[in-house]
Amino acid sequence: MRALVGIAVVVAAASNAAARPSNPAFLGVGMTNTGAPGIAGPCEINTVTPGGSASAAGLRQGDKFLSIDGTSIPSCDALITFIQEREPGQQVKIDVLRNGNRISVKAELLSRTELLRRRFVGQILPAADVIRYDDRSDVDLGTRGKTTIVGWFDPRCVGCSTTFAQIDRWTRRTGKHVRVFAATKPPITDNLDELKPLAKTLDVPLLVADADTFKQFSIEDIDRLHFMVIDCRGIVSYVATIAPDAEDLDATLDELYAAAEQATRRMK
Repeated sequence: MRALVGIAVVVAAASNAAARPSNPAFLGVGMTNTGAPGIAGPCEINTVTPGGSASAAGLRQGDKFLSIDGTSIPSCDALITFIQEREPGQQVKIDVLRNGNRISVKAELLSRTELLRRRFVGQILPAADVIRYDDRSDVDLGTRGKTTIVGWFDPRCVGCSTTFAQIDRWTRRTGKHVRVFAATKPPITDNLDELKPLAKTLDVPLLVADADTFKQFSIEDIDRLHFMVIDCRGIVSYVATIAPDAEDLDATLDELYAAAEQATRRMK
């Protein structure tokens, strides 16, 4: 499992290199272990995903996990393991330490796809500040009369380029009139030239969103892509979270293709 200490991550990262589902239970926090050297915990929240389970339950930055459903949470690894063993839709009781006081809250665990569905599906795509990497031109993702698939991803994602290649092959093979874009966030230095090696690995155009736009449309996660299908009316008709090495990758891609086909039929 990728080390999580000291970086903002979302709960339910992979615990090993084995295949995993794209949409396990998801609490929606960034976290870090705050113990003394040699002691991992306690696990402290440093970011809360807007609209996620933790946010809805009232968890805050600075809260330290004590237990979930009576099970002690001594570290961030323990928290990840606990959440991974639950199913989306399950409710849990979370005890945290806040300003020296023990606080108990109840949270309904969501999947990443469900969180994005609640944000976007059935709505006109909000304004998105994105440009093409190759010519720095502005791109309107909600252009009327076009069907668009856009996948939001962290530039550090391993295997994401391969997933875009699979989608590009599908559009070419089927002859579907679907625009496909890969959308990422700018480098910390704001020097877009740093994205040149990434752009070369992609079979679809690379878009760069400003930091606020990326945060609005994606979920901070270096292991997954967050796709949306935007129909010819500019309405988000479908969303899906995909892990490139997921055990359900083919099935999830088939659902994405079916949603894109349905969106193109609305154009006729």
